[in-house]
Amino acid sequence: MTGAIDIAQREKEITSQAVKKLRAAVRQAVATTSQSRTGEALKIANAGSRFKFGRLQRITLKAPYYTFMQNYGFEGKKSNGVNQRLKATDVFAKAIDSSNILENLADEISEIRLDQVTALIKFKK
Repeated sequence: MTGAIDIAQREKEITSQAVKKLRAAVRQAVATTSQSRTGEALKIANAGSRFKFGRLQRITLKAPYYTFMQNYGFEGKKSNGVNQRLKATDVFAKAIDSSNILENLADEISEIRLDQVTALIKFKK
């Protein structure tokens, strides 16, 4: 039977592996959908995880503002007064789908938490 510390540590290990896959997928998606001039988008594009009370709270994506504009689309005036309309490219959705981390992460974390719940239940005869 695993303890609370083992479960939290195992969840961090699983999340770390998933974030590594997502980080590579985000950088790949940014590289294929943008025309790199400086390579700054690839340097900044990153993924991370946040934990609260020993459990995965969220997965975060970090990228320059123009990558988010590219992902969600943009309609407005540029600094020179010209109207601009960019279509959404779903960079982050492509990265998440290609890395397939949501399904894997959900399956593995649910198994860990199921083990934790069954360990806490005391069955009576």
